[in-house]
Amino acid sequence: MALSAVIFDMDGVLIDSEPIIRGAAQLAAMEIDRTITDHFYASLLGLPSPQVEVAFMREFGHDFPLADFRHRFERCYRSEIDHRGLAAKPGIPMLLDELLARGIPIAVATSTRANNAASALAATGLLARLAVCVTGDQVQNGKPAPDIFLLAASRIGVAPQNCIAVEDSEVGARAAVAAGMYTLLVPDLKQPSEELANLVAEIYSSMPLAARRILTLLAANP
Repeated sequence: MALSAVIFDMDGVLIDSEPIIRGAAQLAAMEIDRTITDHFYASLLGLPSPQVEVAFMREFGHDFPLADFRHRFERCYRSEIDHRGLAAKPGIPMLLDELLARGIPIAVATSTRANNAASALAATGLLARLAVCVTGDQVQNGKPAPDIFLLAASRIGVAPQNCIAVEDSEVGARAAVAAGMYTLLVPDLKQPSEELANLVAEIYSSMPLAARRILTLLAANP
């Protein structure tokens, strides 16, 4: 197995955004007299927007004002970004620069919609480093289906089995494994189950540790 490319999830992997997204969602829910628990939010990690919406209707009932919530969430999220800023995960800028310097193909595979993904990557200064970004609205089947990772591999011209995938969520990791990629899990807000831990190739507690391992794996397969 010659590993020669890296495909990253975005939220929680490239960008330290999950706490901000969770806080905005919880605040928006409070405004309409609903409560989003940390446990419920964790169940949404990595899901594409249509599946998130289904989960909300199942959790809160079919009278849940989805459009109103979505509007409030966007406002709260933008407010949080303006107030707190948005940062890359530790170790990510250095890792991306090293990969680019080595000529390693890289891509993003995120469930986030294209416009939101571009805005988030631009806000953290990462957009110029990531020419290939496959988003949730570009595939028919979102994570945990492998489609988004397969499309990302296709766009960088590397076979899936030659790609390292970096994920923080269960659904994302399952999608990468289903795509046949060497999957590194770096948990962010939720620790993996024993089943998931046995499914992925390796688990790391931080992005700097994962970054060093990625460079080692690629160096072993020049």
